[in-house]
Amino acid sequence: MEEITGIDVLIVKKLTSSLTREEEKKLDKFLNESEENRKYAESLTEIWGLTGEDSLFNKINPQEDWSIVRTRMGFSKKAKKVRLISGFSKVAAVLIPFIITLSLVAYFYIPGFGRLTAYRAERNIEKIELPDGTDVTMKKGSKLIVVRKLKGKARKVKFSGEGYFEIAKDREHPFIITIAKAKVEVVGTAFNLENEGETVRVYVTKGVVRFSGDNEEILVHKGEEAVFDGNRIIRTDIKDDNFIAWKTGFLNFKDAGLEEILKVVTDSYDQVHGYKISANDQELSKIRITTTFNNQPIDEVVEELKIHFNKKIVLTNGILIISD
Repeated sequence: MEEITGIDVLIVKKLTSSLTREEEKKLDKFLNESEENRKYAESLTEIWGLTGEDSLFNKINPQEDWSIVRTRMGFSKKAKKVRLISGFSKVAAVLIPFIITLSLVAYFYIPGFGRLTAYRAERNIEKIELPDGTDVTMKKGSKLIVVRKLKGKARKVKFSGEGYFEIAKDREHPFIITIAKAKVEVVGTAFNLENEGETVRVYVTKGVVRFSGDNEEILVHKGEEAVFDGNRIIRTDIKDDNFIAWKTGFLNFKDAGLEEILKVVTDSYDQVHGYKISANDQELSKIRITTTFNNQPIDEVVEELKIHFNKKIVLTNGILIISD
């Protein structure tokens, strides 16, 4: 059987709707290079349909290892002698290599089909415990891909979005997170990790984190944050009191203006998707307040802000609208 290529992986990821934007561009480039490339992709797509994605792949128990996957596909450890009708033999000679390729790609690269498990926080904050005892709290819209059972010399995962990680201590098996074009490596610590596109930010609340990106690597200690903007890493002391408010529900403001507060509220409450200020900006800019909110319902937060800033504030279709 031919070696599995990066293009095979991209084609199967497209068939399972798990392509990233960058991967989709790579696949489109491959397809547009030649008619031969397009026919190759069409062949894999056709075989995927013939094998029956629902019956062949979705019935694979994610908890079972590759040896069981092989057995279910009909490739047992011991070869069996089978008489094939000549016509079918020719078809099988074409189909089987493709089926094996599709199955191997799905097993090794597609979450949910074999050795990878994917976790996604769809609408709410989700907290999960990984097989090694690590706790991950994921903000809405975040995704975590884990090598099943986290076995191997290193505990490797891939993450996107925002999450709070409490890593189970294991000096023999470092925990490595790939996020955008950066990496975080730890053995047992706690930190908040987030990305917006290529920009990655880590806030360390316990222990030390090894943070790397674009051939640059630094250590980030408790009470420090670091940002990788796709080109370089900048490390500073944590200045934002509310970097973890989305998880704790505790919002703390000192001499803060309305817009600063609205940004944190939008980030911390699932019911709020944004804000719009149509009130007098000059008047608002003069008002600064010091206050805290401790897991209070959004309507209580809105009522207090009305009093402090003397403005109308209403939540409409997820948008906080501020007016005179």
